Formats: sequence, C-alpha cells, structure tokens
Amino acid sequence: MQKSMIIVGAGISGLSTGFYAQMNGFKTSIFELHKMPGGLCTAWTRKGYTFDLSMHILANSKRGPFKKMWDELGVTVDQEFYYHDNKEVVEGIGKKIDLCLDRERLEEQMLVISPDDAGLIKEFVSLFFGPGVTDLISIEAPELTGIFGKTKMALSMIPLIGLFRKYGKVSLQEFAARFKNPFLERAIRCLVDSPGWPMPKYPMIAMAGFARSGVADSGYPLGGSLKVMLKIAKNYKKLGGEIHYKNRVIDVLIENDKAVGIRLEDGSVHKADIVVWAGDGHRLIFDILGGKYMNDGIREMYETWTPVKPMVHVMFGVDMDLSREPARFTLEIDRPI
Repeated sequence: MQKSMIIVGAGISGLSTGFYAQMNGFKTSIFELHKMPGGLCTAWTRKGYTFDLSMHILANSKRGPFKKMWDELGVTVDQEFYYHDNKEVVEGIGKKIDLCLDRERLEEQMLVISPDDAGLIKEFVSLFFGPGVTDLISIEAPELTGIFGKTKMALSMIPLIGLFRKYGKVSLQEFAARFKNPFLERAIRCLVDSPGWPMPKYPMIAMAGFARSGVADSGYPLGGSLKVMLKIAKNYKKLGGEIHYKNRVIDVLIENDKAVGIRLEDGSVHKADIVVWAGDGHRLIFDILGGKYMNDGIREMYETWTPVKPMVHVMFGVDMDLSREPARFTLEIDRPI
C-alpha cells in the first residue's frame, strides 16, 4: 500500500523533500502559506531587473558532490549560469584587494599590502587553492552507502588528514587574527564573515579548496532564485506531487507521540502516514507543540546560537554595463553610518 506524506512549507527544503519522496513511491502533498513556492529562496522582477534576495551562487552547479542532486531536481537542466572570476573585492582606507581566482595575482596583491605576512600569505593561498574539503561530502544516505562507499570515503580522506590536523579546530576568525596587517585580517574574513552578516567560529578547514568549490564550480543561475524554485515545483508536480497554496497550518495532530496530520486555518484536517515540517522551526517547536518535544540540542540552538544582526538591504537597478565590475564589493568606511 502506498504511504502518504504531508509537508508543511514549499521552500527549497519542502519541495526537495516532496520531490525525493515522490521518486521513492510516496504520495505527497505540500501545504504552503504563500501564493507561490520558494519561501526564503525567492526573487522578484521590476522594470526589467531581477532583484534576488537569496541564491548568490548554486553550490556545485558545474561539478562537485551536490551536482547530482541539482541534476535530479532538474535545476541544472536548460539553465544558464554565470561564473565569477573572483570571490569579492574589499576596499579599505587607502587599500584594496581583489580576492580573485588567479593564484599568483592574489598572492602578489597580499604581499604588496603586507610583506611582513609573507609566510602566512603563502599558507593561506596554498589552502585556498589546494585540495577541496567539500569533495568529502556525500549526498548518499548513510544506510545505503555500503562498504564500497565507505571505503571510497576513507581513501579520499587520506590527502586531507594533514589539513584536518592543522585546521580542524581553528576558526577563520582565529586564523585571520594572525595577520600582522589589520586590513588583510578583515579582508580574509570577508570571504565568508562579511560585515553585518557575521558567521562566528566559521571553520577554517572549510577554506580548503574554496577557490574551486565555492567560486569556480558554483555559478549564479540566470533568472534568479525564484526561477529555480518554480522549476523544482514544476518538476515535483510532474512526479504527481500536489501543492496547496494559501493554506495556513495552525496545528499538528499528535497521536501516541507521533505526528499523524495537520489542521488548517479553515478548520479542515488532513492526515498522512508521515508529517514533515519544512516551515519556521520556532513556530512549530514553541507555539504549536508548546515546547513538549524539546531536547537539549534544540534548546541550545535557540538559547545560545548567535542570531544574524539586523540589517537594511537596499537594491537598485542600474541601466549600464557593469560586466567589468566585481560582483561583490565590500567598502570599509572611515566612520560608521
């Protein structure tokens, strides 16, 4: 007998869950509050311009461990991507650096800024352009990996053992603090830890091979995030999945400590063998379930994790050729706004 699944939320996680569930024989239905899919992964167009708030890049759109997943979801099919030749340009008070994919040029720029940091600069460049730690990632379910998959994973770890010993317990912020030059310290942090978007304790080991995995192999999907989400939604429905828009879920039905269904704002009840919540976690855990099913891990996340600082996001459509300008630019100002 075919098992049924209800998914709350038609963002990228909810749609992907429904897509793979349909592929594996489940009958799925997604209930979404909004009138369109995407959730936080969205964009909009105005006067010929696309304003994208989400997908700066699609990880491994060209090659890498996630490429198979994007192919299966249909994201990469008939989709054009733009690939940048740098990660970011950072300009400070009297100094400027292009964090580019040209290894020699990047090292040369850093040495001009701070000859005293020569040793640390060579170390960083070797890590940034070296073997990639993301190559160790597997999207296969652990239960299905098997002895061959585990052996392959173990063998791929061997070239990176030294890197894990050296950087496994070091954060990007701690590594950057070793630079004698304060501008280089801030510039290196801007690879991930941008002003106003802090990522404290970002693992330095993730910088291994980042030039390839995080930039060269990861492009921006032309058309923006919403185009990608509409494509996934279309492919999901082709598999027989259903999406019910403009439906607010106000309760999860529990029987014998198991979720068996949902109740909508209009009072209707929908039941299924499996219920997946792919919406706002705080609302589910604290408001709907009243904290009943909390554990130490969940409690720690909500009580101790650092939230993103509030920010103002301003977008402009500019009618001129900006193809020679950097896609990402961080400007340090002499006085705070």
